[in-house]
Amino acid sequence: MNKLKCIIIEDEKESQAALQNLITTYCHNVEVISTYESVTSAMDFLNTNTVNLVFLDIELQGESGFNLFTFIPNPKFKIIFTTAYNQYAVKAFKFSAIDYLMKPIDLNELRSAITKVIELEEFIKTNELYNILIHNIKNGSNQIAITHQNGFDLINISDIVWLEAEVNYTSIHLSNGSKITVAKTLKHFEDYLDSNMFFRVSRSAIVNIRCISKFHKQNALTVTMTDRSTITVSEARKDELLSIYHRI
Repeated sequence: MNKLKCIIIEDEKESQAALQNLITTYCHNVEVISTYESVTSAMDFLNTNTVNLVFLDIELQGESGFNLFTFIPNPKFKIIFTTAYNQYAVKAFKFSAIDYLMKPIDLNELRSAITKVIELEEFIKTNELYNILIHNIKNGSNQIAITHQNGFDLINISDIVWLEAEVNYTSIHLSNGSKITVAKTLKHFEDYLDSNMFFRVSRSAIVNIRCISKFHKQNALTVTMTDRSTITVSEARKDELLSIYHRI
């Protein structure tokens, strides 16, 4: 996955610098994109930017770190509390903290907390995808969820012109001229897509039959798609493709 984008809210300059240095030096899957000395000063940034994680000191000068939940009652980002006082632990976990780190922060405990965030992020993405797929199946949706490292995209199946095998990847060519490459084999899509609409013309290509604009019969059968791609049909698949195409 991409690096987790995080901010640090910490009013002690030395603690702020120490935590940022630990993350930058040893936690290469996390990027510190900003630091703040109070919850109030961080609000403009949090309301206009997407972050995955906030390191939040509980005792800040003039306010409590828990004030963040007054501004953002249900934050989408994950929170790791940091403090020099252990009496806040129970309250921190009531606010759904991922973890609770005591100062001075131990590197192994920091790494463990970040691992929890990464695992939870992956679980949430997988769960969201599962729920979308179940919803689509129940409602007869004509969409497909295409997963990638940042999450997933929903595309209309009818927008798929053809699919192209690239070793263990598949490039999906869409009607708007764009292309999505995913870490799935062509066989995966052959099993998933409606065989009345999509036909595997060769080892390296599946075409949307409704997107064929021309047939060319010379030395070998080729088809021109609506995106102007020309695809060769294998000899073994030629007769079946022509039969299916004539039926529709």
